[in-house]
Amino acid sequence: MTDPMSVLAMTGATTIVAAMATSTWESARGRVAELFRRRGEDEATAIAVQLDGDAHLVADEDDTEGVREELIRPWARRLAALLREHPEATEELRRVVEEVAAGLPRTEQHWTQNVTAHSGGTAFGTQGPGSSVHIHRHITPEEAASGDSAPGGGTSGDGSSV
Repeated sequence: MTDPMSVLAMTGATTIVAAMATSTWESARGRVAELFRRRGEDEATAIAVQLDGDAHLVADEDDTEGVREELIRPWARRLAALLREHPEATEELRRVVEEVAAGLPRTEQHWTQNVTAHSGGTAFGTQGPGSSVHIHRHITPEEAASGDSAPGGGTSGDGSSV
């Protein structure tokens, strides 16, 4: 899916589904139904009913993100078919995506990670942009007494002490 219309359809689907069960939903729902009015009033009504049903699924499920993920592909297909039949709808769909995306609640990312190494093992863990790696190695009292603080002779690969 690399042609511009398919990419726009996927972006539109992702944005529409993200708006389900948010304060932006009513506006998004109306704009999407209006897009499909090009196929006739019955199609716009059917799309509005489908949108309502999908929004109820999102709102009622415990796994909200899982439901949203499952709904993206069918909406991408619907939007791609609409754009193939009505290429003049491209700019309107772009505007809908921009407006709906601007109204979506901003979510903060909370990251939690626990990394544990046992029995002299080493563990690394990073998450998200700008992450760095911090290496923590437990030194046993025996290693401290002997000066052997790194595996294989007390130095790291570049000759410096670890």
